[in-house]
Amino acid sequence: MDRAAVLSPSDINTIRRYVHTKYAPLPGNRRAEIVADAIRRTLQQRLPNVPDDLKNAMVDKLIFRCLVGEQRDVQPDDVLDLCAELHTDEISLREQWLEPILEWANERSPGRWNAEQLTSRLNRRKGPALAVVQDLPAIPEQDAQINDSSVSVKNWFGRLRKKGSTMVTISMIALVVAGAASITLLLNKPETAITESVAQPPMISAPPMALPDIGMPERLKYAEIDVATLKQYLKSRNSMLEKEPYFSAIMDNAREYDIHPHLLFAITGQEQGFVPKTSKDAKIIANNPFNVGHSWMEYNTDIRNSAGIASRLIVKLANSRPEGHDPFEWFNQTYAEDPLWSDGVRKIFDKLNSLQPSS
Repeated sequence: MDRAAVLSPSDINTIRRYVHTKYAPLPGNRRAEIVADAIRRTLQQRLPNVPDDLKNAMVDKLIFRCLVGEQRDVQPDDVLDLCAELHTDEISLREQWLEPILEWANERSPGRWNAEQLTSRLNRRKGPALAVVQDLPAIPEQDAQINDSSVSVKNWFGRLRKKGSTMVTISMIALVVAGAASITLLLNKPETAITESVAQPPMISAPPMALPDIGMPERLKYAEIDVATLKQYLKSRNSMLEKEPYFSAIMDNAREYDIHPHLLFAITGQEQGFVPKTSKDAKIIANNPFNVGHSWMEYNTDIRNSAGIASRLIVKLANSRPEGHDPFEWFNQTYAEDPLWSDGVRKIFDKLNSLQPSS
């Protein structure tokens, strides 16, 4: 199977950087809880679409086995091995799982699997469930008291940290989300089939995990708008862009390059005040209301070309936006010399959004 990791150290580091930036004012242990919860959520989202109780149990297994036990990333083969352990003697249940697992496997390796091949792969690894934790230092008996589990696990983490492994440090964060009491129970109870009762980790009251704040923000990506409302606003500004071919050219480029139409129109609003018809050179300015090529005077083309150039530049800048940077300010650094350009574009963008009818 392809070796693209289901959860890699790079993924974990991205989550950590995001949380430490987004929730910088929170105490370190609180941020660690949020990171751990985010790691768990990310892993859940990347597993086959099996019932939630099984998926939660699989997450527990993969965290203990891969991140903690073997101190490495989670690979697709690890998931298939675990799916093999989830087999039971109930044929109907096997069939129920086979379809979502097959769909998941082919999403990661297109065309690699058919039902017969996958069944053979799972049966080949079928057997007793593996131990939750392997080759880890045992928790001393005095540390295994549930009522003092937060201290005992912390001490155990300390001994692991002495190994000097970066992956161990990352894994310790992942373990926090499982809850100290649940960890203690799992480490000291005999291994059973994964479908049997496994202590459900307590939910941490952390803010919901969002995607890392990089690239083009969702709110600036293409969205359907009420065209009549936008045209009415442009008409109120006596704008050339309300007419054809200008309006359709900008809308078509927004759709093609996955940019919110209001962002492109906001740029024309900041650069040329939406090109009022009363301007002496309105028909010429309307060819390049984005001022690409430095200005409409130096580069006069047609609206489709200038809108395309502006769209490609915005996409390029968005793709390189570092984590946490304000997108308008990031565009400003390259698009315009005026440091207040970003404020103007943002205000116009928000204005156009506010005019749209409520859905």
